[in-house]
Amino acid sequence: MSDHSVLRSKRSIEMISTLVRMGHDSVDLGKLWTTIHQHYGVGEISGSKLLLSPADRQALRNLLIDKAKWDPLEARKVEGSRIELAGRSRVEKASNEVIGRNLVLVSNPEGKVVLAKRQYEIPEGGSLAIPADLVAGLDCFIMVENLEVLLQAHLYQMPTDLAGAPWVFRGSPQFSIATAAALAKLTPRVYYFPDTDPQGLANSLNAASCCGVISCTIAALSELRSRGLDKPHDYMNQLRVMDGLLKTGHPLASVLSELRTGFSQESMARQPLQVWRH
Repeated sequence: MSDHSVLRSKRSIEMISTLVRMGHDSVDLGKLWTTIHQHYGVGEISGSKLLLSPADRQALRNLLIDKAKWDPLEARKVEGSRIELAGRSRVEKASNEVIGRNLVLVSNPEGKVVLAKRQYEIPEGGSLAIPADLVAGLDCFIMVENLEVLLQAHLYQMPTDLAGAPWVFRGSPQFSIATAAALAKLTPRVYYFPDTDPQGLANSLNAASCCGVISCTIAALSELRSRGLDKPHDYMNQLRVMDGLLKTGHPLASVLSELRTGFSQESMARQPLQVWRH
């Protein structure tokens, strides 16, 4: 551990701050305290302990104030976004907030969405990364399972009554799944657009505020199957889910059971879509 990393690490800053605030006169030696002693001459080693006088504790406080612009007697924890931390310290990289955690990706086949009374243009093949608060308050939106589909929204033929509804990506490691899920709970009606297979349908029916599932028309599904663009292996691998789905009486479950296959969202590009409801 270098002297530089000591004063940039969230954990190290909080450990030093706690010791200064609590007024401890000794601490178990470890990498952190050994490095501080070696690089800054703070404390006296005694066996497995680092002994600290009041002057040593003041030296630690001054060290954080000077090197990190962080006063341990005024701030208890390293909290906030990088920009918030950068506004009051030099430790912006110690932020534990996930960058983009409050953002959702939004698109629409028409290349535009209206949010908070403002229209936003979306280029083909792209999307908007926007604060979830801009989508909150809408009556409905469409939750899209796969990112590629969201980015190629212009290739999809949505039902006319949903033409203007925003598409929202359900999330990934880069964009918080929890944020999209929380947004769904706040929205009266959410239409889910998953892969048309047992698991995709089950996930949608169990998701927050689900008022319908988007898939191809039955004629389009039959055509995709006849062209070999379906996914029978996915259906068979998820067969255990079918009993529960059939008990719900959902019409798309009956179609899956009859066709005995599944369909990816990607295969539905340029095909007529509809909303499947109970």
